[in-house]
Parts: sequence; C-alpha cells; structure tokens
Amino acid sequence: MSENHENTMWIIDSHLEISSRNHLKGPVVQSHWHDYFEFEIVTNGTYCNTISGKTHEAKRGCAWIMTYLDYHSVDCTEDSSLINISFTSDAVSSEISDILSGTPGGFLCEFEEDEAEYIISLCKQAQFEYETKPSLWKEALSGLIENILIRTIRKSGEKTLSIQDKAPNLLQSVVSYINKSFKSDVSISATSKIFAISPGRLGCIFSKSFGMSYNEYVNRVRLRYACNLLSGTDLTAKQIAFECGYSSVEYFFYVFKKELKTTPGEYRNGIL
Repeated sequence: MSENHENTMWIIDSHLEISSRNHLKGPVVQSHWHDYFEFEIVTNGTYCNTISGKTHEAKRGCAWIMTYLDYHSVDCTEDSSLINISFTSDAVSSEISDILSGTPGGFLCEFEEDEAEYIISLCKQAQFEYETKPSLWKEALSGLIENILIRTIRKSGEKTLSIQDKAPNLLQSVVSYINKSFKSDVSISATSKIFAISPGRLGCIFSKSFGMSYNEYVNRVRLRYACNLLSGTDLTAKQIAFECGYSSVEYFFYVFKKELKTTPGEYRNGIL
C-alpha cells in the first residue's frame, strides 16, 4: 500500500480485523489478492476500484465484498475514506462463507444515503463493542458483522443460495484439487481424466457456476501465489513462473500482464 493513507485498526483476533482508513488523492494499492475476505464501504470521497479487471467508481455508500477468487487495485480520485472489515471463513457462519467462496467477481452495491448511514453505524458499533468489551461483546460483534454482510449480499442482487445450489459437488472437488495441485499439470484435459468427466462438460460447469473459463480460474490461483512470492521472496520471475506451475516463462509474463496490467518486475517494485 502507498504512503498516502492513515489507518486506525482493531485486530479482533486472527480471523477478524476492522479498520477506518483515510486516503489522499492518488494510488492507494496495486492489484493484489487476499487469503481472506474483505468488506469495504466508502464513507467519504470517491475511489476508482478495479476488481478482477473491471473498473468501478465508488462514492459514499458504495460497498463491496472481495472473495478469495478476486484481485483488485484502488485509486483515490479525491481525498477519501472508508471502513474495512477483513475476515476469514472462521469469522462467519458456514452459510455466508459458502456463498462468498462460490461467487467470484466480488459483491458490489450502492446503498442509498439512509441505508449507507445504517451500514456505517453498524460498522462503528462493531468497533465500539471491541473497544469497550461489554458482556457478550464477541457475540454482539459477530451478529453485527453478519448483518453487514447479509445486507451487502442482498443489495448486490445475489440470491442467498448455498454453494451447493450455485456449484455442483463435483466442481467443489475439482476446485479443491486445483488449489492443492496448481504447481503441477492441472490442464483441463488432465483434470478431466482424474474426475472421469469430459473436458467439454467440465468447462461448461465452470463457465456456468463461476462465470469464467477453467483456464481463467487456474490462472487466478497461480497468479495469486505468484504475487505472494513476488512480494515475500527474492525468487526471480523465471523461478516464480515454474514454481507456480507455468511451463513457459513467456506465457507467465503474458498472463500476468494481461490480468494485472503490469509486469512481475513492476509489481515487485510497487509500480501500478
């Protein structure tokens, strides 16, 4: 993240953080993935939020939930502020976690002023519960967070379906396999053989359930890992390409540039 920001953060535990963030005009953070979910609502000003390659203008009342499948970058078009809630699946009910895990592309919505004020008040109440710690504060905090997420999911237009309704059980197994085995050959033909399904059928299931192709999903998993290696290790881009499962360095650079609009070297140096 750039230096044009000021944060006030409450680290509840290893599964939940809440923060209020003020940003000056300019770049805030380059394209990145999280190993957790992230809710944000704009409280003042205007942001330019690019989620998985699609750019959205976000002003007061705009909110989004980022999932494990999504990457995004944020710029301020003017001095702005937002409230952020970062959490893992252990911080929410299994029903909410399943919905978020099965829906790439983020949950985006724009609350009307009275709705926005209410959501913001819930966020502030959650911060207050943690700061003062009255009796049953953890239970109250959990209820507030889930209320915020449910209202955002509903407002975004997504039906409150479980992942079992959104994606077949087979797909859940395939996704688990990809996330564990992406360093090896997880081409659609190789994976299809393992799960005894035709490549065409598997591709249709992916497209219908996730709104992206099988190869796009594999690339997102690999690129998320690549970004972690670029920011956390001294491995060369060539070493990272092979470590992520790419057999061609040129193809790794091509996919990286196409998805993140920057090169691995520029990403490592924090250049947008």
